[in-house]
Parts: sequence; structure tokens; C-alpha cells
Amino acid sequence: MTIGWVTLDVGDQALVYNHEGVARTENGPQRMFLWRERYEVLKRNAANQNSYLVVQYKDGRVEHRKGPCVMFTNPLEHYKIEIRNMVSLDANEALVLYREDSETKNVTRYVQFGPTLVMPQANEWFHSFSWHGTDPENKTQLIPNAHQFQKLQIIPGQFYYNVDEVRTKDDAPIRVKLMVFYELKDIETMLNATKDPIADIVNCVCADVVAFAAKHSYIEFMENSSELNDLANYPQLTERSKKIGYEISKMVYRGYHAHPELQRIHDTATQTRTRLKLAYEKEEQQQNMTDLKLKNDRDRLNLEQTMEIESLNHKQHMEKAAVEHRLGLKVQEEEKKRDRWTEEKMATLEAKKEDDKVFLQHVGELRNLGVDLNQYLRSEAQQPQKVIRIAAADKAANFHLHRN
Repeated sequence: MTIGWVTLDVGDQALVYNHEGVARTENGPQRMFLWRERYEVLKRNAANQNSYLVVQYKDGRVEHRKGPCVMFTNPLEHYKIEIRNMVSLDANEALVLYREDSETKNVTRYVQFGPTLVMPQANEWFHSFSWHGTDPENKTQLIPNAHQFQKLQIIPGQFYYNVDEVRTKDDAPIRVKLMVFYELKDIETMLNATKDPIADIVNCVCADVVAFAAKHSYIEFMENSSELNDLANYPQLTERSKKIGYEISKMVYRGYHAHPELQRIHDTATQTRTRLKLAYEKEEQQQNMTDLKLKNDRDRLNLEQTMEIESLNHKQHMEKAAVEHRLGLKVQEEEKKRDRWTEEKMATLEAKKEDDKVFLQHVGELRNLGVDLNQYLRSEAQQPQKVIRIAAADKAANFHLHRN
């Protein structure tokens, strides 16, 4: 019991008990005088906008209060009050929640997608997943229940996996290295069809790889191993992935590992084949080089002949063009001479025609005037410079007349 004054600060709350055990609640700020009483400052519980309060009452009820809010833990009413953070979901995450109806007691399931902050109600709880996960000491091995979580990743993912103890048709043991690319497409289908989808995927991968290797001998497997990159060679995997709500987008074949002795024999054979292949490629390159040289020499000779023929043809063409040009000029010159001579002769004939016409007109006028034309014409005729008379003798004689 306390006797005297006590101070209750701002924002505090306290329970005050009297000597009979009856309690009352007092809120600060205030100054109280206690007489045969005691007081207890209550615990202050404050939740921000990213958290919530889980209030457990002494009558068994549980209540969730979303922040920001403040409550005091009252031992008369509350068993305890906890502050919990809301579950933050990114855009590529989802939560599976279960809800129990308080009246019918039926449980329903729903999926909450991000981005958001999730506060479960008092009658709700999260689905916890426990899947195969990567072994921390070996990234190519998966161990059960290694991946435990509540947030589902709905973006494409991948994992490495080695299929051990795979035997070929000729009973050669090998280890096949793979990389699996997958994506969750239907959450409801996955929840209803499987408890561990990664285990289902791994089992189907092993079955398909074993079936593929059983159809080939060791040498055939090495030659056809690239076909393991094709999804068509994983029929069980593709069929099962659809039934559990997953999609296998790609399979990557990363190689294989054989028994050391078998690998040594294979390496020796590979070296021998490589040497023979290199020798073959070297000889082939030499033959190709010889063929190329001969072809280039032949092409060069043909080119030189072609260029020489073209040069001769060009020279002949130029000479022919020169001759044709000279002949053309000569023809034009002769044609000009012919035209000029024709014009001169025509002009002379026209002039003589005009003179004869004038002379005829003149003679005609003289005849009309009664002039003796014969006498006139003899008078107009020019007198000869010499007159040669030949007298005929009694007997015929031959003579020659020369005129210089």
C-alpha cells in the first residue's frame, strides 16, 4: 500500500487498486493522492502504419487491430498484446490465406497478390510451403524441405540439377547436367494437385533423361546429347507441369560426366579423332588452296585474253570509225562539188536559154520588119582568120590537114 502523491505522465495509463482489491483506470497527465492504495503503470503498445496489434483477451478472444493505433496492456482484460509487422508483398509475390467462418466453421482459401501490405484477421492464417530446395553445399542437388516459405514467387525461376546413375543402352553410367527454367501459372491448380511441385519436376526430369539415354549407346548419346535442349524430349515433364499449374519454358543441357576409366578411353578416342580430323582438314585446306591457285591462274589468263580481244576490237572499231568519218567527209565534199557544178551548169543553161529567147525574139521582130534573115545572119557571123580553099583535081587525091 502506498500513501502519498504520485504523478502520471502524459500518454500514460495506470491501474489503481484500493485495499479491497477493486481497480480503476487512470489516464495521465495527472497528480494523484493515494491512501491505502497502490498503482501499476500499464505497458503502452503502439503500432505504426506498417504493423498491427494482436490482442489476446483473458476470455480467449483474439483481435487484430491495424495500425497506426495505441493500446495499453490491461491485466484485468488482456492476456497479452503483441506488435507484429504486416506482410509486405512485391508485385511478383502472392500469399495463400485460409479463413474460418465464425458461424458455419467452414474454411475457405483465397490468394492475395501484391504489391500490398497484408494484415491477417484473427480468423485467418497463412499457408506455409515446404519444398525441395538447393543444397547449400552443392547447387546441383536438391534436398527435401530445404525451402520453407510463405510468399509464392510468380515470376520465372530456374535451378541446376544433375541426374545421376543414368545408364545408356550399352550400360555405360553417366551423370547428365541440366538447368530447368519454370514459371508458376495457376496457383489454385498447384495447391490442389501437389504438395511439392519442385519434387514433381525433378522426378519427371529424371524419368525423361533415363528414357532418352536408354535409347542410345554411349557414342550415340555423345553425338545426340544436344537434343536434350529440346522440350520435345521431355514428354513426362511437360505433361506433369501442366497438371500442377507450372510451365516449363526451357531446358538447358550443360554436359555430362562419365566414369573416370570410361572418360579416359573416350578422351583418348577423342584425341585420335581430333588429330585425324585436323590432318584431314589440313590436307583439305591444301587441296582447296591448290584448286584456288589454279582457278585464279585460269581466271587471270581468261581475263588477259578477254582484255586483249577487247583492246583489238576497240582498235578496229576506232580505225573503222576513222575511215567511215573520212569517207563521209569525202562524200560530203563530192556532193557539194556536184551540187555546185550542177548549179553552175543550170545557171549557164538558163542564161543561154534567156539569150536564145531574146535572140529568137529579136530575129522574129526583124522578120516581121521584112529583113532578109540569111543576109543578116551572115553579117552577124564572125569573119574567119584563115580561109582554106581546096580545089578538086581531075583525079581524086588524099590530103591531110593539120592545125596547131
